[in-house]
Amino acid sequence: MINRRELLTLGGLLGGLDAPENGSGAGQLSERGVKEITDALKSINDTLAAQKSSDALAPVRKSQNDYLRSNSKYPDFIDVGLTVWTEVYDWHIRMQQPLVAGRDANGRYTLMLGFTALVLRPDSVPTFIGIPYDNR
Repeated sequence: MINRRELLTLGGLLGGLDAPENGSGAGQLSERGVKEITDALKSINDTLAAQKSSDALAPVRKSQNDYLRSNSKYPDFIDVGLTVWTEVYDWHIRMQQPLVAGRDANGRYTLMLGFTALVLRPDSVPTFIGIPYDNR
C-alpha cells in the first residue's frame, strides 16, 4: 500500500507545475521538476513491487521443488524456524490468502503452504528450514 507521505509528495510534485503564462498553453516543468516526479514514481513502483514480492517464500519453495523433482510429489511436511514461519504467515496476510493453521499429532503448530504443512519448530534457529518429509 502506498503510504500517505509518498502520495502527498507525488501530489505536491504534480501540483508544482508552473501556471500557464497569459492563459495560453500548458504549464512547463523544469528539468529538476521532471526528475523529482520520475524519482517519486519509481519510489512508488518499488514500494508496490516489494509488497507483491514473495522473497520470503523462496527458500521454502526451493525446498519443496527439490523434493518434488526427486520424489514426484510435494512433501507432506517441512520443519521451519520462527522467522520463516512468521514470514510465511505474513505473506498469507499480505496476499490475502486463506490461512490453514492447525496442530499436528505432537501438538506443534502447522501452516499449510500449497500442499505442504510447515511445522513450527521454535526450539531451532529462527531461519531454520528442515529437510522435507512425508507422513510416516
